[in-house]
Amino acid sequence: MIRKLGLGALWGLLLALASVPLWLKMPAPEKGAVNEVLRLEGGNWKPVTLPQARRPSGSWEHYRFVFQSEENAAPNLFIPTVSQRAIIELAGEEIADTQHRTTLMGMASGVAALVPLPRGLLRPGDNAVDIHVQSLSLVPSYLSTVYVGNANELSRYYRGQVFLLEYLRLMIPAGQILIALVVAVLWLYRPREALFGWLFLLLTTSMYLYLGMMRDLLPQLLAVMPYLHMLGSSAAAIQVIIVLLIAGIPPPRWLKLAAVLVPVACIVLALSGVVPAPQLVKLVNAPLNILGLLASLVITAWAAVTRHLSEAWLLLLPLLLAVLAAFHDYAVITTRLDGPVLLSVYYRPALMIGIAMILMRRLGVSLNQLDGANAYLTQRLNEQERELERLHQDERRKTAQRALSEERRRLTSDLHDGLSGHLASIIALSEREKSELVERAAREALDDLRLVIHSLDIQDRELPVALAGLRERLERQLKRIGVRLEWSMAQLPEIQGVTPSQALNVLRILQEAITNAIKHGHASFIQVKGDQAEDGAARIQVENDGVPIPRNPNRSGSGLPNMRRRIRQLGGVIEIAPLDQGTRLTLLLPPHLPGSSTLT
Repeated sequence: MIRKLGLGALWGLLLALASVPLWLKMPAPEKGAVNEVLRLEGGNWKPVTLPQARRPSGSWEHYRFVFQSEENAAPNLFIPTVSQRAIIELAGEEIADTQHRTTLMGMASGVAALVPLPRGLLRPGDNAVDIHVQSLSLVPSYLSTVYVGNANELSRYYRGQVFLLEYLRLMIPAGQILIALVVAVLWLYRPREALFGWLFLLLTTSMYLYLGMMRDLLPQLLAVMPYLHMLGSSAAAIQVIIVLLIAGIPPPRWLKLAAVLVPVACIVLALSGVVPAPQLVKLVNAPLNILGLLASLVITAWAAVTRHLSEAWLLLLPLLLAVLAAFHDYAVITTRLDGPVLLSVYYRPALMIGIAMILMRRLGVSLNQLDGANAYLTQRLNEQERELERLHQDERRKTAQRALSEERRRLTSDLHDGLSGHLASIIALSEREKSELVERAAREALDDLRLVIHSLDIQDRELPVALAGLRERLERQLKRIGVRLEWSMAQLPEIQGVTPSQALNVLRILQEAITNAIKHGHASFIQVKGDQAEDGAARIQVENDGVPIPRNPNRSGSGLPNMRRRIRQLGGVIEIAPLDQGTRLTLLLPPHLPGSSTLT
């Protein structure tokens, strides 16, 4: 209840402020007023009282008054409002013509004038001033009360009238052009939005009335002003279409056609001479404009009250004021009301501002919806990212478990293939009671077991550590049998993705190469060197001075096939070449071993 009372009070205050021009009168000078003048009628001067209103439009009116001038005085003549042109004469000589002002004068309102009375034309006693008033187009002639006095006393009133009748009137079409440009841009980016297109047409068609301000620059506009009023009457139908769209009602086809056909029909009738153009404007176009405003007001009020549309409430007050101003102006044009100022020129921007507020509201609502959608999508994205991260972690754990299981399986196979064979030899030799051979086989089994166990502790990029452990064991074994070993791994590049099974594969290949050099080549010197190949691969070479390997080695053994199987698992290449004295084995490993991504 309190909220409704507050809104009602706010609407009442806005209505009171916006209706000020309907009842407010500009302040007038306190002294120097001239109310009794003579008007020329039928060749005779007859006394009349100012202001003079409701005079026929499109003709000249002649007024004269006499004032007393003091010696050495420099009075000024102040005319607050005259429609629309005034020629001032003193002692029969022209001293001012409002048409020669630098400010553009409009067709819909009067002008103000502050004219110094030249001392050279003044004489002590009575002085006669003639004011010739010309009314243009449809606006009736009007002459307000005039004042004679000091320029300092009259100038502030004059400036107020100039701001109201001229400067403010210039600001209004400038603001409407700005709004039209904004709507045009919106329509350019949202061509499917019918409201923007009709709003742009409303803003442009209603601009025809302002062209009268350019009549001093383009005098031919004066003759076509009635036709511009006819074209501007299409704004009545367009305005109803806009209100229907705001209310969510599709406009009928006949209404869209009326926005074009009615102005065209009026222009055709006027050009054919059937009905004079000014009469068509007064009897057809002006009533249609009022009817369009009334229809728009009724539709807007219905949408606001029954459909509770916020946008309809925003447009209700500007439409109500526009209707009041339209009735006021029609009464002025038809000489039913005094006053030269047509208020529609001033109240039309209120309607434009109301529509602009609706557009801004729609923009704000769209932005809020967009922010809400972005927040929802961001929340959903974060939830999906967390879910994907959880699934990724689960997959990594499962992959790691599978990799560990695979490592265990491979290591178990290596233990079975290596250690079990040695232990079988130990058993067989023990049965034959050959202790020296038993000791050797047992040592080999122990070394093999240590090799496998040591490889279990190898982490990524720790292949040099495993190679260093292999070197330490080999040096003791080879020294005991009199074989010299030269080992250099300082130039070996870093290898990534090393797992225990991959390290064991490398150690097995090197161990097999050295074993073959001693067992089959009877070598006395073995060199192991690591460096980087030309293509960036890690290269390990094992050379010996024993018997060169045959060009076609016996394929009945399992040593070479095992080495090739292991190198394939490493994604590398193995090359074995006989030398003049000995054999060279070259092992090429990629910088990043395959299959490591699952464990990183």
